[in-house]
Amino acid sequence: MSSRVSKRSARKTEERKFLSELVESSGTAADMPCSYCFKHRKECLMADDSARCSECIRRGRSCDGTRVASSLRKLISQEKKLDEDEEKAGEDLLKLHEELAALQARMAVAAGRLSRIRKTKTKVKERRATEFRRGIRGLESEDALSEELSRREDAVSGELQSLNPEGLDWESLGLGGFDFDPFSVDGSASEVAGHS
Repeated sequence: MSSRVSKRSARKTEERKFLSELVESSGTAADMPCSYCFKHRKECLMADDSARCSECIRRGRSCDGTRVASSLRKLISQEKKLDEDEEKAGEDLLKLHEELAALQARMAVAAGRLSRIRKTKTKVKERRATEFRRGIRGLESEDALSEELSRREDAVSGELQSLNPEGLDWESLGLGGFDFDPFSVDGSASEVAGHS
C-alpha cells in the first residue's frame, strides 16, 4: 500500500510541476502577488483560468493572490464609500450647525422679548399699585371733606334753628328755598351753595 501512495504522490508532484511550468510560460504577473511570492520576492504569475499562481501550484498550496487583489478592491471600494459617507456626514453636520445657530438667534430674540415683557409687566403693576393708592387717598380725602361739610352743615342748621328763625326774611339772606329741617334731604344745601 505504501508503494501505491508514493506512486500517486509522485504522479501528483509531476502534474503540479507541469501545470506550474505551463502557467509560467503563458501566465501574466498578478496585480497583487500572493503572500508566498511576496514574502520570498518571487514573481507571482497567474493564468487567466487559474485561481493559483505557478509557485502555489508547484507547492500544492492554496493561493491568496486573487483574494488579496479582490480584498484590496473591496477595501478601495469601502474606502471610497467611507469618503462619500464622511463628506455627507460633514455636510449634515454643517447644516445642523447652521440650523442650531439660527435656532440660537431665534432663542436670543425670544428671550429678549420675554425680558422686555416682564419688565413692562412689572412697571404696569407698580403704576397700578401707585394709582390705586392715589385713588384710595383721593376717596379718603373726599370722604373726609364730605364728612366735614356734613358736620358743618349740621352745625349751621342747628345754630339757625336755635335762633328761632320764624320771623326772619330768609330771602334777603339768600336762603329763601332752604329747608331748615335737618332730617330733610332734598338738595337744600346745593341751593344754598348756588345762592352764595
